[in-house]
Amino acid sequence: MHPGRRPPILVAAVLAAAILAVLAAAPGCGPGGLKGRTPDERSVAAAELGVNGADQNVPILVEAIETEPDVVQAGAITALGRIGTPAAVAALAKFAHSEVTLTRRAVCQALQDVMPAAYPDAARVLVEIGQSTLPKGPGDDPNMEVRRAAVTSLAVIQSPLSAEFLIDRALNDPEEGVRNASVKTLGRLKEPRAVDALEKIYEVDDEKNRAWAIEALGEIGDPRAVPTVTKALADYHGVTRGKAAWSLWQLQQAGCVPAVQQALAAEQDDLPAIVMAHVLVLAGQPQAIEYLEDQLIRGRTNMARAEAARALGEVGRKESVIALDRAFREDRDGLVLRESSLAIQKLFEKYPGSESLVTPPPGG
Repeated sequence: MHPGRRPPILVAAVLAAAILAVLAAAPGCGPGGLKGRTPDERSVAAAELGVNGADQNVPILVEAIETEPDVVQAGAITALGRIGTPAAVAALAKFAHSEVTLTRRAVCQALQDVMPAAYPDAARVLVEIGQSTLPKGPGDDPNMEVRRAAVTSLAVIQSPLSAEFLIDRALNDPEEGVRNASVKTLGRLKEPRAVDALEKIYEVDDEKNRAWAIEALGEIGDPRAVPTVTKALADYHGVTRGKAAWSLWQLQQAGCVPAVQQALAAEQDDLPAIVMAHVLVLAGQPQAIEYLEDQLIRGRTNMARAEAARALGEVGRKESVIALDRAFREDRDGLVLRESSLAIQKLFEKYPGSESLVTPPPGG
């Protein structure tokens, strides 16, 4: 070797050190190609790539999930959901079975943000994740949070492709919240295949899910549910009785009047009684408006009086502004005051000239 000439390995080491020093001084990028020297900075950079429809950002976000620390991965997963295209969903699907629970849960949560055109693809991924997280035996449910996130996202995107899975979870999931989200979503999907399952849930589940099962049956609108919903008018749970009245109106329209009138005559609780009176007005029985006006003034609970005010805003007559104005002036509950004020404004719009019944009008 020539005297004074440095060995090639030493030269390479010096050059590498110099390059690293330059990179450290520059703004720099992380291992996933995101701008920023620290994980927090690169997480912000990932979030900024979450632009609706920006498929060109998908590869760098996928690379970030594969190579970056947890905080950056979370930002990248969220960004893919905000991009929301089928390509972004396909990218999220790559991490649907990650060994890291937080990653799978983040994927589920991101899929609820996708664009409607990607809903079918997102539903398939969510169902796949949900099925892979079913408990293996009694007390063995380590993936419950992931499954709950999957069902919650299915409730947002509301794809018919998820119906079979949701029916199974509504009937069988050990987690009450998962059953509840499944029941609500089946109603919003108007899924007729769920009628038998919802009727069974009404018979065997807890108060909350029994009530939501009755509401879902009304939303679905299948006449097979009429006997079960009519039976629920006499349920031991007041919320369920109110939902039964509303659902029976959805199922039968004016045909619900005899059953709801009978239920109202026997009702002892203010809130379900007000829902029943509201239903009767909608079903063509305007005389029930007087009952709502009376409950607005004399109802025993704040919630009941507020509900009466809200109902009058929807179905009240011109003269209902008198009772609403009295409640607005005399009631001490803030919710009642708010609902009364809103109802008065609705009736002013519906019945021009009704302002003359109230002097001065609210806010005047």
